[in-house]
Amino acid sequence: MTDSTSVYLPAKLPYPLKVSKVIVEEGDVISKHAQIFTYKYSDYEPVPLSKEDDDDDRETGDMADSDEGARKKVKVEYVGNYECPFGGRIEKVYIKTGDVLNNEAGHILDVVEPCTHPIQYGGLCAICGKSVDDEDRASIPMAHGTTNLKVSSKEAANIERGSTKRLLKEKKLSLVVDLDQTVIHATVDPTVGEWMSDPTNPNYEALKDVKSFSLEEPAMVSSGYTGPISPANIRWYFVKLRPGLHDFLEKASKMYEMHIYTMATRSYAKEIGKIIDPDGIYFGDRILSRDESGSLTQKSLKRLFPVDTSMVVVIDDRGDVWNWSPNLIKVIPYDFFVGIGDINSSFLPRQQALLGPSKRRKSVNILEEKLTDGEEKDESSRETISDIRINIKEMAKQIGKDESAIEDEYESTTDGDIKVEDESTRKIGEEVEKAAASAVDSSVNVSVTDRASSPVDRMVELGEGELLAMQANERSSALEQQQQERPLAKMQQNLEKIIEEEETKNSSVRESPILGMDGKEPHNLLYDDDNELEMLGQALMRIHNEFYFEVEREDQTQHAPDVEDIMTSMKSLVFRGFVFLLSGVLPLGTPLDSADIVIWAKSFGATFSAEYNTSVTHVICKNPGTFKVRLAKSVDSKVKIVNPNWLFSCMSLWEKVPEEEYEVEVEHLLSKEQVDNFLKYHNHVLGETTFDTSNLDWNEIDEEMKEFMGDDYEAEEGEGEADHAGTKEAEGAAAKEVEVSGADDDADDGDDFEQEILEDLADLEEENKDKH
Repeated sequence: MTDSTSVYLPAKLPYPLKVSKVIVEEGDVISKHAQIFTYKYSDYEPVPLSKEDDDDDRETGDMADSDEGARKKVKVEYVGNYECPFGGRIEKVYIKTGDVLNNEAGHILDVVEPCTHPIQYGGLCAICGKSVDDEDRASIPMAHGTTNLKVSSKEAANIERGSTKRLLKEKKLSLVVDLDQTVIHATVDPTVGEWMSDPTNPNYEALKDVKSFSLEEPAMVSSGYTGPISPANIRWYFVKLRPGLHDFLEKASKMYEMHIYTMATRSYAKEIGKIIDPDGIYFGDRILSRDESGSLTQKSLKRLFPVDTSMVVVIDDRGDVWNWSPNLIKVIPYDFFVGIGDINSSFLPRQQALLGPSKRRKSVNILEEKLTDGEEKDESSRETISDIRINIKEMAKQIGKDESAIEDEYESTTDGDIKVEDESTRKIGEEVEKAAASAVDSSVNVSVTDRASSPVDRMVELGEGELLAMQANERSSALEQQQQERPLAKMQQNLEKIIEEEETKNSSVRESPILGMDGKEPHNLLYDDDNELEMLGQALMRIHNEFYFEVEREDQTQHAPDVEDIMTSMKSLVFRGFVFLLSGVLPLGTPLDSADIVIWAKSFGATFSAEYNTSVTHVICKNPGTFKVRLAKSVDSKVKIVNPNWLFSCMSLWEKVPEEEYEVEVEHLLSKEQVDNFLKYHNHVLGETTFDTSNLDWNEIDEEMKEFMGDDYEAEEGEGEADHAGTKEAEGAAAKEVEVSGADDDADDGDDFEQEILEDLADLEEENKDKH
């Protein structure tokens, strides 16, 4: 017997409705859009004005009576009819004349359809062959390689139930695998091909297992172009597999049924599939690309698993495209081709800094830092120094200190740090920055200068056809630029210069942080010491084992296990009870709660503080000489000062690793007097309320601080500035200044300057006491 379909009223009807007449009876055969019943409903309308009244109002200028809001309203009755959204034989009628239907919950009919069109392909029902272009009964795409095959929600649930039973029988889960910078790294820089064919090149050994393939890609065409089409381009891709990939896939395939889900084109994804799974034993044809995913900027588990995601794990190097789904294991991006990034992320927001641990080789790490920072940070520092100099004279008058004395003190704390580079180093730095800018441009990340009109912003202004064309053009343009500018060659040249400079400077030193034991460093830009997949495999095994342990207990608990719950529970233990403070880690102006590293660490149970307080357990920093670091260690000798690599190690292993290997030594702690001054002005943070600030004019202090510090006043609030919106005005922006130093506190020249501020605040305090 064919199942009947229940018919409910839509939410958009003007409830309540009173049934006037039921037109159909049980057993009737109806067509689509046949009338089922007629109904009455009422509404209130303003009393209509007579023509004479309206004319009088216009003559007198009194329009109050013409205002609908001021006029009386009367109840007006209307009639309507309801049509069945599909045809079939009426099995049961649940309404009768005189019934009042108050909402869409009303069950009015059961209809037995000749065919419910549960499976559709290309606008045709796969069951009966009827054209169903206007049907919305099957709206869920279930196939990986096409969007033409769609099924109804009921059919999707049936399919997933069958899949779940099969996976449970095989004791497997589902694993969704991203490609770029998760399991492979790719580039189109032709420099790689040249290096691969040159045994004398320092990068030759590192490129021995790099694979290559070519794709025929259509030429770029501007929107609306109707002229002749240029012939397709042949573009070569070079692909480096993440170390241990084959072993990882072999082990994971015994515990998971694996699917590829990528933002790349289908042709690209299929070629990568041939490289990482040539026999099709790991992924088969389970490949979902951006051509079928339905979104150019987001990924969704509902595209592959529309009904149930309780057995699904995702691995990806980006959390934002998944909206940080609880099913996600975010991996450290694989970055073999230095500075290239993800070549298939044209329409994704720009990745923030601190994506992974620093390179083990310091020379390459220097290049990467230049790539990340570019010229923006240096330019900001120069502007800040200039503005501070301009404001010295005015500040000297206000705090009663001799201008030349302040300038001399300022010079003594900055000039030595500013002039650390000799001429040759400066030139190298400039060339590195140029190469970095080139590499950033040639990658598909959105540059800083394009933020105001990023591809993501422009997407909302385009239709679907224009959007796809623009996306293809953006990608082609970025790849073409990478081919032309050869960023890897430029990075190699600058690495050679840095190594040469270091060898010259350290010629009399047995060993340096950059040079090896023999006084020389390898000159290869590309090298591979990544072991992320090994640790990722361990995490996947733990999740799998815990899930099936819960399955065995299901009869006792009466609760089916869910991967989301298991992963959340396991991760939250890693940093439970820890409070982190970041110092000089995030780019200037980055709100703390929106930073990827913060969101990622919070998923492991961490708590973050935007400013120092005695609950802080760890200060995460790159430079141990920042004011935040020195303050934390001066106030609490037990606080852990670690570099960011400790965070990444813990999150890769899914367990807290000992800090000793990652701890950094802090020198030049603050004096007792400096700490006492800080505690006085920040007792609201540290919980010590012994200092009376009621007589201080915080607005006056705030203005003096702004004039004294210039642009640095805003710059120092870089990290976590959004977290201070609710800070009480009485606490003062001047007090907040020292607490929340931003990315600029990487510079050593700001440390002594911070101490000057503390002393000047103390002077201001004395002046205010004298006034009162």
